[in-house]
Amino acid sequence: MRLVTAPGVVRAGAGCWDRGRTPIHPLTLEYAYADPQLLRDLGARGARSARRFGVDVVVGAETGGVPLAAAVSLAGGVPFAFVRKPGYRGHEVDEPPVRGAEVRGRRVLLVDDAVSSGASLERFAGELADEGAELAGAFVLVDMRDVAEAVIPFACAVATESVSTYLHVLDLAAEHGILAPLVHELSVSAIVDRWAEDDPRWEALIATV
Repeated sequence: MRLVTAPGVVRAGAGCWDRGRTPIHPLTLEYAYADPQLLRDLGARGARSARRFGVDVVVGAETGGVPLAAAVSLAGGVPFAFVRKPGYRGHEVDEPPVRGAEVRGRRVLLVDDAVSSGASLERFAGELADEGAELAGAFVLVDMRDVAEAVIPFACAVATESVSTYLHVLDLAAEHGILAPLVHELSVSAIVDRWAEDDPRWEALIATV
C-alpha cells in the first residue's frame, strides 16, 4: 500500500501525542499528498465513497482534509468546499466557516486525513449543520478508532469509510520493512495493552530503534 510506504508517513521512534507517549511518531499523513499519482489514487478512492453516499458536495476539513477533498472532487466530478476549524477567526467580519460550493440543503461528504475519538469529526459536522448541510458520511485516510482510548457516540453513528485502519498501517509498515519486527510487536502491544507512562517496556522499545 503506497499510503504506508510514502516517505515520512510512518516513522519509527517513540513520540508524544496529546501529552501522552506513543510507540512510534504520530502518522504524518500529509506526506502522502506529495506524490501526485498517489494523491490521484486516494482521490479516486474517496470518489467511490462519494458515489456510494450519494453526495452533492465534498467538504475538506481544515487542514489535512483539504488537499484530499480537492482530489476527491476532481476524481468524482463533485463540487468542492472546505470547512474551517471550529473557532477560527479570519480577517473578515463574520467570515463564513465554509468556503467553496454551497452546502445549504445539500448532502455532503466530510473528508479528513484521520478520525480517532471523533471529537473533531463532531465539531466539523456541527459547523456544517449550522450552515444547513446534511452530513451523509465521512471519508478518511486512516480510521484510528481501533486504537482510540474512547470513541464518542457521534463518531460511531456517522457512516465512515477509510483507506486503512491504524493497526493495519503498522502491519503493512512491518511487511515493507519500515518498522522492524520487534518494533512492530512492541508498538502494537503498547497501543493495544495501553502501557502506563512508567512501564519499563518503553525503554526496551526505545532501545530497538
